[in-house]
Amino acid sequence: MADQELREYGRSIAEWLKALPSNSPRYIQERFPITRWLPKYSRSWATKDIVAGITVGLIVVPQGMSYAKVADLPVQHGLYSAYIGAIFYCFMGTSKDLTIGPTAVISLITGELVAQLTHLYSPAQVAGISCLAVGALTMILGVLQLGIILDFFPSTVLVGYTTGAAATIVISQIPKWIGVSGVNTREPAYFVLVNTIKALPTLSWLDLIFGLGSLLGLVGIGTIVDRLGRGRFSIQLIKISRFFIITVLATALSYLVNMNAPVDSDGNIIPRISILKTVPSGLPMPQSPPVSWSILREAAPKLLAIALATILEHIAIGKAFARKNRYQIEGNQELLTLGLANVTASFFGAYTATGSFSRSAVNFQCGVKTPLAGLVTGALVLLALQMLTPLFFYIPDAALSAVIMVAVSSLISMPEVFHEFFKINLWDFLSSQVALWMTLFFSVEAGIASGVGFSLLVLLFRVARPQLHVLQPLRTRPDIFITSYNSSHRSTNIILDTVSPPPGILVFRMEEAATFPNMETFKAWAQDEVYRYTRFGGMVKTAQDRLWSDDLELHIQRLRMQQQHQHRQQLSKHQGQQQQQQEQQRWRQKTNQHNRDRLSLLPSKTTPPPSPLEDKDLPYLRAVILDCSAMNNIDITGLQGLRDLKENLKDYAGVRDDPNVFFELHFVAVQDKVLPTLERSGLTIPIRSPAAKAKLQHVQIARRSSSSSNSSDSSGSYFHSDDDICQYSSSRSSNYGDHRKSASMGSPKAIGSVPPLNSLVHLTIRDAIDAVLNHAEAWRHEVGEDLG
Repeated sequence: MADQELREYGRSIAEWLKALPSNSPRYIQERFPITRWLPKYSRSWATKDIVAGITVGLIVVPQGMSYAKVADLPVQHGLYSAYIGAIFYCFMGTSKDLTIGPTAVISLITGELVAQLTHLYSPAQVAGISCLAVGALTMILGVLQLGIILDFFPSTVLVGYTTGAAATIVISQIPKWIGVSGVNTREPAYFVLVNTIKALPTLSWLDLIFGLGSLLGLVGIGTIVDRLGRGRFSIQLIKISRFFIITVLATALSYLVNMNAPVDSDGNIIPRISILKTVPSGLPMPQSPPVSWSILREAAPKLLAIALATILEHIAIGKAFARKNRYQIEGNQELLTLGLANVTASFFGAYTATGSFSRSAVNFQCGVKTPLAGLVTGALVLLALQMLTPLFFYIPDAALSAVIMVAVSSLISMPEVFHEFFKINLWDFLSSQVALWMTLFFSVEAGIASGVGFSLLVLLFRVARPQLHVLQPLRTRPDIFITSYNSSHRSTNIILDTVSPPPGILVFRMEEAATFPNMETFKAWAQDEVYRYTRFGGMVKTAQDRLWSDDLELHIQRLRMQQQHQHRQQLSKHQGQQQQQQEQQRWRQKTNQHNRDRLSLLPSKTTPPPSPLEDKDLPYLRAVILDCSAMNNIDITGLQGLRDLKENLKDYAGVRDDPNVFFELHFVAVQDKVLPTLERSGLTIPIRSPAAKAKLQHVQIARRSSSSSNSSDSSGSYFHSDDDICQYSSSRSSNYGDHRKSASMGSPKAIGSVPPLNSLVHLTIRDAIDAVLNHAEAWRHEVGEDLG
């Protein structure tokens, strides 16, 4: 089907190019959503947009400078990223809440890239290279509408590596937070902790006081506001603006501490605590990043990690707020916007920007109405760059470290989150743990790559080892087929009363596409199930005629022994449940007589199906029905596998030794994408001569006539032959035939209606069983002798 999908994709591109001139106005509106919502902008929205924009601006100024320190860049580069991203998103973004700019995780990976390329380029140049490369890749994905790639990155991996990255950032800020010098914060987190402890003799008490005071102030404001200002937005604004408030207070105290600090021979101040010092004012001149193929090859792993983190964070945050506010974002348009913003920003000294969860949450809390708030935020950052940079001189590094630690702490998922993953799905829990610990002990790109790689391996394993079921009808609802009592794949403790299909007929279902990773597994499983439930119909070979590797008889014996063991376990469990049911009945009869019939899902008389071991107790194989309702695709390997399976089952049924033996493979609920492939393969056409087709028509008419005149006979005995399938009457009529009779006597759409006899594809399993019985009887008439 891949060639058809590629042709459809190419046809859609050609049609899009052909209609481009006439669709240009609509295309412009789609690419610039501001042209749709700005004409209907309401004045009542302006107040909330302005308040949100100013509030986010007050947060992003200290955060941008702090994150630039994480990236080992001069602090002004964080502000460059903040204003360009915010303004750009106003014109092209599709989320009212999302605001883009520097973030913690991106800053961490950028810092690792800066450390890697510091021998070749300056930090600013490395930032420009990464911003341009990541922006170009993101933009290409948006233009080609390849946002589907993001579906291969599970949310558990995002939670894992985000938690690991946030913990790494917090640990890396500890040395500056307490005033310890000489620690390489680019090493793995555990090295940073060990080296920080070793360097404690160099601790600066003034830096420690500023760091602890800033941290306590940030946490204290948040705690007090949460307790006293719940539901009151005016008080919540204090918490929202706490980063700005603490930074201003710390800067003022730093100025007082360093007011009379000594100066060196050049007249530069020798501060008593670690401070930012001079921050250039204004905007840099546009400059092209020094990109080359050699540098891209060397930095490819880090650049790919930045790109993945950028896209995943942005889309995840956008979708989260869209769900909360009940609107939709357009994923490919978001990628295009993010890519263009970063490509443009790379020429103005910025580093990679993406959606920020904390600042987007502030936007939401302020009741933002449109993306226009981003324009206000960008203007405020520009104002700070033009007029306030002299005031940044005395900002303490310890205070900025405290701002970073508190800001990224919201990205750390608590143990309860991972415990929830564990309870829901073990594999998802393991993928989150792989991403978490690989990020902590190695790097963010290692965490992303290992987490995603592990998840893809699990996905491939699930495809290669799909859920496989033997289906049987319910006793009380013979039109409903469920996983059989003895199936090893039952995922529930509820035992429902099922009966066996007609002798020699088995019903299978594979809950996956029939493709090359799983076809061999399905073939082996299907043949084993046939060995369990039916006996060999061909001629038994002598010891001299057997191949040296022929151990089929021993294999079948082991399978049936396993089946008997499972049957005994199920029977013991079933009896225990029946005893518990009887105790509940006695108790319920004493306390609530009118509810005694609602005790359990178990029928009052449930007899588990037998599990025979001897060939004489088993029927011959006459048909296999494959339920294809969950099979949404089939490839060449899958098709060949079905052919091979059919031939192997025909041999087991005895067709090779006696061509007059009847066997068929039927298909049920085949999906539209799979049906043409099956039809072209010839698997859906019964093996019949033209004369036999006429006989089939005659038999069908005769069966309809006999069904209308004598329904009990038609339901109780399908054939008169020595074969098991022909003797399907008295012993199982109460289990299956009686319900077939009652169904066929119902509405015109009765389940027991006779299906067409010229196809092996059916809508329901009951139709397929009826078709098998019709074909078998016609076959018997055709060959003129019994089937057995």
